[in-house]
Amino acid sequence: MFNKFKHFNSSKLFTFAILIPLGLTLLFHLSTWYLITSKSALVDKKIYKGDLARNIYKTSSLDPRASREPIPYVTLPKQHLRVNDWSSNKKVDLLTIGDSFSNSDTQGLNPYYQDYIESYQDLRVLNLPRKLNTTDNLFETIIMYINNGLIDEIHPKYLLIEFVERHAIEMFARDFDFNKTTDINTVLNSFKDQKEVVLSEKLTFHIINDKNLKAFKNNLKFHFDVSKYGRFGGTYVKKMKKDFFTTPDSNSLLYYNLDVKNIAKSTDANLKKLNENFNKLAEILKKKGIELYFMPAVDKYDLYSKYIYNNKMPQSIFFEKLRKLPKEYTFIDTKKILHKELDKGIQDIFYADDTHWSYKASNAIFKQIKFNPTKGKE
Repeated sequence: MFNKFKHFNSSKLFTFAILIPLGLTLLFHLSTWYLITSKSALVDKKIYKGDLARNIYKTSSLDPRASREPIPYVTLPKQHLRVNDWSSNKKVDLLTIGDSFSNSDTQGLNPYYQDYIESYQDLRVLNLPRKLNTTDNLFETIIMYINNGLIDEIHPKYLLIEFVERHAIEMFARDFDFNKTTDINTVLNSFKDQKEVVLSEKLTFHIINDKNLKAFKNNLKFHFDVSKYGRFGGTYVKKMKKDFFTTPDSNSLLYYNLDVKNIAKSTDANLKKLNENFNKLAEILKKKGIELYFMPAVDKYDLYSKYIYNNKMPQSIFFEKLRKLPKEYTFIDTKKILHKELDKGIQDIFYADDTHWSYKASNAIFKQIKFNPTKGKE
């Protein structure tokens, strides 16, 4: 009987030894999933959450907002044209082309800055695709649009090029073949099938996953002095001197690591080359009666860096250097415009959880910038 009892206890202990760790593991995954991971990492067709908080699972910086699908959240009286709605008999005053800032990746309220231009000025705006099958360089795309006759077909008064600060040097400070072209009919046919690329479907991972451990570890660190652990992979988190966001964690700045890493690319030589390319493009467009505007979208770190506690990171000088160079185009200084908004204490100029600015930035910029061929260069 003793041996039977001993065998029973051994079996029971063995079962408990298996079940207890499994139960604790399951409890960990369930609680972390429902409290942190699912709240921060998932987006759907109705609600969007920013790329930075989503990547590091920081729920206190989340700013959930309406996704642009299935119905854009637009309150402005006028909306811009998209290429699949455009035909040659439709008047266009202003062409825009750019990266995610130009293509509503901000999402939320009034995600297209082009709609602010349409609503504040008597201009018809058409947003062009950012790349062609033959190139992924935006500047080269514009050159080909000019050389294949597309720009003449549209015949705008103005062309606005937007691109984020951290990648502007690699995109524009290089040698270009200003004679490069591509078939216009191929381009026009591709316009008919243009679709917006949206992160609108739920990410496919299960409740038990390796992301839960990272989410748990990160959120433990968020309760300590942020200056001691500021970097999470590709994202930095730093405390600021003011509450610039309306999220629960209102004074934490999340920004992309390339905002800092790419500062070193803004050399005098690179900025001179960038400026020369825009001046050359401006001269080509002037012959067609078109004014060129360049709008670098200020990096989130660059905009807020002076408000970071004990900031030891390098400071960007991209805008400061570019301001001084002679221009044949009009320079839209988003850093200067948005700094004034911050100095007034305006919150949520950028989304707390995202690399992109909000509708408040678009509103501030295009209440100030007026498209006028007689306007001096900035």
